[in-house]
Amino acid sequence: MHLEIIIIGIVVGIANFLSRFAPLWFLQRKHRKQTQKGHAWIGVAMGSIGISAICAMLMVATLPPLLENPAKTLAMVCGFSILVLVYFLTKKIVLATLLAALCYGLVFTYLPV
Repeated sequence: MHLEIIIIGIVVGIANFLSRFAPLWFLQRKHRKQTQKGHAWIGVAMGSIGISAICAMLMVATLPPLLENPAKTLAMVCGFSILVLVYFLTKKIVLATLLAALCYGLVFTYLPV
Protein backbone atom coordinates (compact mmCIF):
# COMPACT_ATOMS: atom_id res chain seq x y z
CA MET A 1 0.00 0.00 0.00
CA HIS A 2 1.27 3.46 -0.83
CA LEU A 3 2.30 5.83 1.93
CA GLU A 4 -0.02 8.52 0.53
CA ILE A 5 -3.05 6.33 1.15
CA ILE A 6 -2.03 5.66 4.74
CA ILE A 7 -1.42 9.36 5.37
CA ILE A 8 -4.78 10.28 3.82
CA GLY A 9 -6.49 7.68 6.02
CA ILE A 10 -4.87 9.05 9.16
CA VAL A 11 -5.68 12.66 8.27
CA VAL A 12 -9.29 11.82 7.42
CA GLY A 13 -9.67 9.82 10.64
CA ILE A 14 -8.28 12.64 12.78
CA ALA A 15 -10.37 15.29 11.01
CA ASN A 16 -13.50 13.19 11.29
CA PHE A 17 -12.89 12.52 14.99
CA LEU A 18 -12.25 16.19 15.72
CA SER A 19 -15.32 17.29 13.78
CA ARG A 20 -17.45 15.06 16.00
CA PHE A 21 -15.55 15.43 19.27
CA ALA A 22 -14.88 19.18 19.38
CA PRO A 23 -18.50 20.44 19.37
CA LEU A 24 -19.53 17.89 21.99
CA TRP A 25 -16.49 18.69 24.11
CA PHE A 26 -17.18 22.43 24.01
CA LEU A 27 -20.86 21.91 24.85
CA GLN A 28 -19.97 19.57 27.70
CA ARG A 29 -17.37 22.03 28.98
CA LYS A 30 -19.89 24.85 28.94
CA HIS A 31 -22.45 22.65 30.69
CA ARG A 32 -19.87 21.45 33.24
CA LYS A 33 -19.21 25.02 34.31
CA GLN A 34 -22.89 25.30 35.10
CA THR A 35 -23.21 21.98 36.95
CA GLN A 36 -19.63 21.27 38.18
CA LYS A 37 -19.79 17.55 37.28
CA GLY A 38 -16.16 16.78 36.56
CA HIS A 39 -14.46 14.88 33.74
CA ALA A 40 -17.24 13.60 31.52
CA TRP A 41 -15.23 14.46 28.40
CA ILE A 42 -13.80 10.93 28.28
CA GLY A 43 -17.30 9.59 27.61
CA VAL A 44 -17.73 12.17 24.87
CA ALA A 45 -14.42 11.11 23.31
CA MET A 46 -15.31 7.42 23.41
CA GLY A 47 -18.67 8.12 21.79
CA SER A 48 -16.92 9.98 18.98
CA ILE A 49 -14.36 7.30 18.18
CA GLY A 50 -16.76 4.68 16.77
CA ILE A 51 -18.14 6.52 13.76
CA SER A 52 -14.79 8.17 13.09
CA ALA A 53 -13.10 4.79 12.91
CA ILE A 54 -15.77 3.44 10.58
CA CYS A 55 -15.46 6.42 8.23
CA ALA A 56 -11.67 6.21 8.18
CA MET A 57 -11.75 2.45 7.52
CA LEU A 58 -14.32 2.94 4.75
CA MET A 59 -12.09 5.52 3.08
CA VAL A 60 -8.91 3.46 3.43
CA ALA A 61 -10.63 0.28 2.24
CA THR A 62 -12.23 1.86 -0.81
CA LEU A 63 -9.54 4.29 -1.96
CA PRO A 64 -7.01 1.79 -3.41
CA PRO A 65 -9.56 0.01 -5.63
CA LEU A 66 -10.97 3.36 -6.76
CA LEU A 67 -7.52 4.65 -7.70
CA GLU A 68 -6.97 1.45 -9.63
CA ASN A 69 -10.37 1.52 -11.35
CA PRO A 70 -12.18 4.91 -11.14
CA ALA A 71 -15.19 3.53 -13.04
CA LYS A 72 -16.18 1.66 -9.87
CA THR A 73 -17.14 4.87 -8.04
CA LEU A 74 -20.77 3.77 -8.31
CA ALA A 75 -20.03 0.87 -5.95
CA MET A 76 -18.75 3.24 -3.29
CA VAL A 77 -21.74 5.56 -3.71
CA CYS A 78 -24.16 2.61 -3.42
CA GLY A 79 -22.41 1.26 -0.33
CA PHE A 80 -22.36 4.64 1.38
CA SER A 81 -26.01 5.27 0.50
CA ILE A 82 -27.03 1.93 2.02
CA LEU A 83 -24.96 2.70 5.12
CA VAL A 84 -26.67 6.04 5.65
CA LEU A 85 -30.16 4.80 4.81
CA VAL A 86 -30.06 1.69 7.01
CA TYR A 87 -28.45 3.55 9.90
CA PHE A 88 -31.05 6.30 9.89
CA LEU A 89 -33.91 3.82 9.60
CA THR A 90 -32.70 1.35 12.26
CA LYS A 91 -30.08 3.26 14.32
CA LYS A 92 -27.99 0.04 14.28
CA ILE A 93 -24.48 0.70 13.02
CA VAL A 94 -23.47 -2.96 12.82
CA LEU A 95 -26.39 -3.88 10.56
CA ALA A 96 -25.84 -0.77 8.46
CA THR A 97 -22.13 -1.50 8.05
CA LEU A 98 -22.67 -5.14 7.09
CA LEU A 99 -25.37 -4.31 4.54
CA ALA A 100 -23.26 -1.49 3.10
CA ALA A 101 -20.28 -3.82 2.73
CA LEU A 102 -22.47 -6.42 1.04
CA CYS A 103 -23.94 -3.83 -1.35
CA TYR A 104 -20.50 -2.41 -2.13
CA GLY A 105 -19.08 -5.86 -2.81
CA LEU A 106 -21.95 -6.92 -5.04
CA VAL A 107 -21.97 -3.72 -7.10
CA PHE A 108 -18.16 -3.64 -7.34
CA THR A 109 -18.00 -7.27 -8.45
CA TYR A 110 -21.02 -7.75 -10.65
CA LEU A 111 -21.93 -4.38 -12.17
CA PRO A 112 -20.22 -4.15 -15.55
CA VAL A 113 -19.08 -0.53 -15.45
